[in-house]
Amino acid sequence: DIDSAGWCLAFRCHHLFCAGRSLEGLQREIRACIDILSQLNLEAHRLCVLPYLLAVMKLREVDIAEECMGMDFEAILDAASEMGNSLIGAVTKFAQLELMVVFKEWERASELLIEAGNLRLEIPGHFVGVRFTALDALISFKAARASPFFARMKWKKRGVKSMKLLRSWVKKGNGNAVHLLHIVSAELAVLEGKGKRAEDSFKSAVKVAARNGLLQDKALAHRLAGDHYTAQGNTFWANYHKESSQQAYSDWGVKLDVVEEIE
Repeated sequence: DIDSAGWCLAFRCHHLFCAGRSLEGLQREIRACIDILSQLNLEAHRLCVLPYLLAVMKLREVDIAEECMGMDFEAILDAASEMGNSLIGAVTKFAQLELMVVFKEWERASELLIEAGNLRLEIPGHFVGVRFTALDALISFKAARASPFFARMKWKKRGVKSMKLLRSWVKKGNGNAVHLLHIVSAELAVLEGKGKRAEDSFKSAVKVAARNGLLQDKALAHRLAGDHYTAQGNTFWANYHKESSQQAYSDWGVKLDVVEEIE
């Protein structure tokens, strides 16, 4: 059953990306997977993996044109549309959202979130759906902070809905969602002006992500905490979290120039 074997390879790459695998090792793994899928003429499977390679290479500042045969996110979305494959489109938009969160492109992320719709419907039962739910909540809370009153309430409602879904999964025993719930809980607290609750949640997010080896989420939690302390005028903790975020991104494999761009 070559088709099923191909999907197993593709989903393995999805999970490795979400699990905080070092970017250098992840690039080698995805590249090898794409080569195998190409040899087996499994084009849909290959296109489901290619967005992650694009994301990894952007973070590592590697020449995308050479490794990805000239394809970018838009080219993959066009191919998905021509094939009528909504899964490829969902995975591509998810990878774009991940990058936008890393680079703090909150406005673009909120626009893509509206365009993408509910990606969970395209990837049921898949861990990417869990991460998308967390990104949905995080981006929604960020959009709420930047919006006028009525739009603010709309974005907040959307974020709370996704956060409640995350909480329900945690209560059912999904340990992979615990640190994500802490991150979005912290951002909701920031939105509501509850500084102490936000700081406690950020601290918990960093602790759980670090314990589970999720370097990208440890870095994200530190960076969001640093932004919070900067807004509060607390220079000591702002600098601490900024430096910790830079170190975590570097440990993950993000190139120094990209780390500096993020900050």
